[in-house]
Amino acid sequence: MAITDVSDTGAGATITFGTTTFAARIRSIQIGEWSVEMLDDSILSSTGFRKMIASDLTSATPVVVNMAFPTGLTLPTIGGTAETMTITFPLRSAGGETTAANIAGTAQFTKIVFPTLQLGQLQEGSYEFMWTGGTGPTFTKAVGP
Repeated sequence: MAITDVSDTGAGATITFGTTTFAARIRSIQIGEWSVEMLDDSILSSTGFRKMIASDLTSATPVVVNMAFPTGLTLPTIGGTAETMTITFPLRSAGGETTAANIAGTAQFTKIVFPTLQLGQLQEGSYEFMWTGGTGPTFTKAVGP
């Protein structure tokens, strides 16, 4: 199968929430990673390398969103009700995509980082949310030519 994907920047990426109306000006989105823990299945008669098997469940790291700090907006509730959160990737300008890729699932806000207030610097902060596993998260690939 030929690889026809074209890389692009993050310009145009968005985050939407199922019930929260928070809409800060996003500077970057660190989606994080998904991983599975490897379990040691070695026994006393094992030789060479340890025998490893994948755990049953996948873990995700928090999503970190850096933003221009919104002093005029009500901040999201930390530890509030879980809701559907969707990260939508930008349509790739050179890829001919008609529908953007996205990651969606049930998540909760877990952290707000307030800005450092200083001369000559933008007031930037961040918020984090964590996938709860209620639904997803699920990556849906982009649709293109």
